[in-house]
Amino acid sequence: MAEIEATDIETVELPPAHLAPVTPEVLARRPRKVAGGMWGPVEVAALAGGAVALGLVVLLYIFAIAPAGRELARNRSEADRLEAEKLSAKTKYGEITTTEAQVGKLLASVDDFETRFLPPSVNGRSALYQRINSLILAYGLTNTTGPDYQNLETADANKENVTDEERGRAKFRSLFPGIYVTMTVEGSYQSLRRFIRDLETGNEFVVVSTVEIEPSDSETDAKPDLTKPPAVQPGGDGSIGGFPGTGKPDVGQTGVAKPKGKTHGEIVALHLELAAYFRRANYAPMIDKGTNQ
Repeated sequence: MAEIEATDIETVELPPAHLAPVTPEVLARRPRKVAGGMWGPVEVAALAGGAVALGLVVLLYIFAIAPAGRELARNRSEADRLEAEKLSAKTKYGEITTTEAQVGKLLASVDDFETRFLPPSVNGRSALYQRINSLILAYGLTNTTGPDYQNLETADANKENVTDEERGRAKFRSLFPGIYVTMTVEGSYQSLRRFIRDLETGNEFVVVSTVEIEPSDSETDAKPDLTKPPAVQPGGDGSIGGFPGTGKPDVGQTGVAKPKGKTHGEIVALHLELAAYFRRANYAPMIDKGTNQ
């Protein structure tokens, strides 16, 4: 049987008929570099530029916009405050036309106050003495210290040698003469409250400077009421010495209560200091003085 020898058959691939032949001119027109994906030089440059712009915006907000906003808020608050002060000034001084008119208005106010609320010095002092004493008696208070009266000179009086006590009263000196009263009274808390209220609401111009209240250890003794008849013993038959038929009460033992002794807090001690002011001795309307000047 004859052997068949294997032979290699060379296949030749022919270019498709629809493809143009590759010529050197075609190869020259083709790009020499292949794109490296989505991150090309243009994309990277655009991303870097966007990051720089975003950073600039953040820095601009931190160093320019935010401080400007805070400054605007402060300016608005200051504008509101100035507007409120302007309205207040208009309310107080809106009727002012000239300086002379305002000075005359103030002087007239001082004259009106002095004539309406300040009594003459001589009459005012005696009226104050009588009022304090009458209130102490009216409310059943016990005067333990004072009243001590010290004159208050006017503020324009210059004194070189003054004591510590006078220096403490110097803050109560004013344009008008006055008197400084110091006292300590004892009584019930309700009576002391009414006493202070009547002093403050009286016709005198009084400034209360010090009010000190503390419990007192005064003795409260229950005294017998001598206006009532003696008490009859319970179950008694109206006899005297055991002999019936007399029809009179037994006066051998009366119903006198025993003293209670000291009751802490029932009596209160009040230390009171006040200043009262009066009309000037050489009073003359200040508006006339201002007009003459």
